[in-house]
Amino acid sequence: MAPIIDAHVHLFDHGYLPSAWHDATAWRWSARTHPARDPRLVRDKIMDGLVDPGAELLRAEMDRVGIASCVVIALDWGLALGEQDVSIEDVHESYRAIQAGDVGGLAGRFFSVVGIDPRRPNSLQMTEKLIVDHGFRGYKLYPPCGYHPYDEVCLPILAACRDLGVPVVVHCAPVGYPMRTRFAHPHGVNDVQTAFPDLALVLAHAGHGGWEREAQAMAARHPGTYLELSNWNQDIDVDADATAAAILAMRDAVGAHRILFGSDHFGGRRFSGRDELPRWIDFLQDLPNRAPRLGSSISKEEIDLILGLNAARVYSIPVAEA
Repeated sequence: MAPIIDAHVHLFDHGYLPSAWHDATAWRWSARTHPARDPRLVRDKIMDGLVDPGAELLRAEMDRVGIASCVVIALDWGLALGEQDVSIEDVHESYRAIQAGDVGGLAGRFFSVVGIDPRRPNSLQMTEKLIVDHGFRGYKLYPPCGYHPYDEVCLPILAACRDLGVPVVVHCAPVGYPMRTRFAHPHGVNDVQTAFPDLALVLAHAGHGGWEREAQAMAARHPGTYLELSNWNQDIDVDADATAAAILAMRDAVGAHRILFGSDHFGGRRFSGRDELPRWIDFLQDLPNRAPRLGSSISKEEIDLILGLNAARVYSIPVAEA
């Protein structure tokens, strides 16, 4: 049986995200009702539901739904929103320890992607050390922090990732306040493709939320660019057939070998033990049955590629023999 590899998850502890993110999130959540709740009543509860020290809940969740391995994406929002309480160096050290098996019991199943803002003075040195010395599997650009992926400050890290043979993950989907959405448009990767044609690029979220066609077009025109499906699981309860049709269109455009399964799972007590993740896996596994009703087809072998074999190849994740 082919493995399931979630190519986009997050892991947090207290202090990993800036105070401004907590303030903005509490404001947004409080404003969902009218009259709005007092954001102060919400703010201090946010991280309590997200934290997972030592990845105990993440491991249990992977076991529960049958995920063999995961790719944990580090986030660095400190320069954009104000520094978090835990340094970005210590955040990455916690991921190194879990990947190495020092804590968490996830050795061989937990693989990290560097997430350091390229504008930090030591970003290149830190990135190279994490990849070369500690086996991190790639690098994440988060342009909504206020830069384009082709900006000059990004070029040294992009070149290093090309030379080291690891992929660069680029957030390519609309986001909300307090981030800056315009920097995340998929068209921003075109200059990167041109400057670094041999660099593997993973378009996180595949434009979900308004830029689907643009992300697909950017991937279709560059053989080294992949579409990653995290957040598309949000749509299956809205219109399952439309979601299936969109994924089939991606397959038609780039091939099943360039689509990665991902969930954007945030973990912690708030998001663990729910049915969204197993239902997302079930939905993809059922695509061969749904596709003929949509005038298309997709094989189990293609689904195996999407659910795990592609991520194993892109992120150099060892796969046990079936």
